[in-house]
Amino acid sequence: MEHTHQHTLWRTLAEVFTAEELTPLFALWLGVLGAVAGSFLCCAASRRGTGRSVWRGRSVCDCCGRTLAAWEMIPIFSCLVFRGRCRTCGGRIPPEAWLSELLGAAAFAGLTLRLGLTVELPAWLIFSSLLLLLGLIDAREQILPDGLLLAGAALRLTFWALAGFSLPALGRMALGAVSVSVPLLVLSLVMDRVLGRESMGGGDIKLLAVLGLWFPWQQMLLLLMAACVLGILGALITRARGRAFPFGPYIALAALITRLAGENVVAWYAGLF
Repeated sequence: MEHTHQHTLWRTLAEVFTAEELTPLFALWLGVLGAVAGSFLCCAASRRGTGRSVWRGRSVCDCCGRTLAAWEMIPIFSCLVFRGRCRTCGGRIPPEAWLSELLGAAAFAGLTLRLGLTVELPAWLIFSSLLLLLGLIDAREQILPDGLLLAGAALRLTFWALAGFSLPALGRMALGAVSVSVPLLVLSLVMDRVLGRESMGGGDIKLLAVLGLWFPWQQMLLLLMAACVLGILGALITRARGRAFPFGPYIALAALITRLAGENVVAWYAGLF
C-alpha cells in the first residue's frame, strides 16, 4: 500500500512539474547529502591507517577526546554554531572538517544543476566523492592510493559499458587519458634527471590519466591549467615553499570546476577562431 502511495506521489509530481523545474529542488537536497558525504569522507581519511573502523565508532574531539553528540556533527551548521571550536575544551576544529562538508555540498548541488536529472548524474556524484576522498588523503599523507585511482577508472568503464560499449567513446576516453598524463610523465622524467630529485609525484600523473577517461582532451588541457593556478595559489596561502606540497587536492578541485564550466569555456575559446 505504501509503495502504491509513493508511486502515485511521484507520478503526480511528474505531471505538475517538468524535470527542469524539479532540478533546483533536487539540487538542494543533494547538496545536503553532499555535505553529509563530505563529513563522512573526512572521517574516513582521518581514520585511514589508524586501525579505527570507518563504519563503527563514534567521532571524538581531536583535542580532548570527548565523544561528540549526534547534533554536534550536523554538517556546516555545528561548525557555525560553535565557531569552529569544541564546546567543551575550546579546541580548534580542523579546517578540513568543515571544508570537506562545504566542498561536498557544492559538488553535489553544482553537478545536479549542471547535469540535470540525467543518467549521467549518479556517476558524477560517486566520482566527485571519490575525488574528494583522494584530495583529503593526499593533503594528509601526500599519497594518492592506487586502489582509489583504479576505482575511478573502473567506475568510468562501468558506465561506458552500461551506455552500450561504444567504440568511438572508448577511443575518446583513451585519447583523454594520454593527452596530459603522457607528456607530463616524459617531462617529469627529464626534470627528475636534471634536478636530481622527484619533480612531480607519480600519483598525480596517474590521477590525471584517470581523469582523462572522464574528460575530452580539450577539457583536460583546461583542467591542467586550472590545477596549476589553484596549486600556485594554495602554495602561496599555505606558505609551502621549500617543503613537499600535495598537488592532488588542486587537481581534484580543478576537475570539479572543469566539469561545471569546462564545456562553456572550451566552446567560447573555439569560437574565437
